[in-house]
Amino acid sequence: MSTHADPNKAYVWLDGDVYRAAAGTAMPEDPFAIAPVTGSDPVVAWDAFGGIEAGFEVNPSRDLKTLPVWNRRAAPYKAVKGTLEERIKLRATDYSKATVLTALQGGDIAETATGVFQWNPGDDEDFAAMFILRDDEGSAGFYCSRVTLTTPPPRVFGGESLDGFEFELLALDKVIPLTSFDPLAN
Repeated sequence: MSTHADPNKAYVWLDGDVYRAAAGTAMPEDPFAIAPVTGSDPVVAWDAFGGIEAGFEVNPSRDLKTLPVWNRRAAPYKAVKGTLEERIKLRATDYSKATVLTALQGGDIAETATGVFQWNPGDDEDFAAMFILRDDEGSAGFYCSRVTLTTPPPRVFGGESLDGFEFELLALDKVIPLTSFDPLAN
């Protein structure tokens, strides 16, 4: 029987948060803090998205072209890898500052009459993002200094589901994985 499986090295990420800040904002010294900040003068407070339905997905993809030669048939002769593209999907359900700013894509909200607020979407906006996961035994996550919304977020109304924004973000800089532990230490 195998003795290599170790449940102490496995995690169930049941809690976490997603944050945003201005494009190019450096990673906080403590990205796992409940209210992360970057810098000291000035201090940049990261805005939380709030409710996230069913976590988030990080989806990397890369084109691969194999180059064969006629006198070698056992395997490709060479392989050429394309650019790494990473997309992050999430469904934000709170009308938080972070959620609304993302949905507005650089636009704004104007009060057109007392109690009437018109959303004016912009054309595009880049921003920094952090995706943090928490477990009783540790934390993990991802940081990217520049992401953009791929398309305006689709929405579904009615039934028994929460109103929410289906965001798909495209990383415009490398996505940096983070952990609060060194899995190579033992």
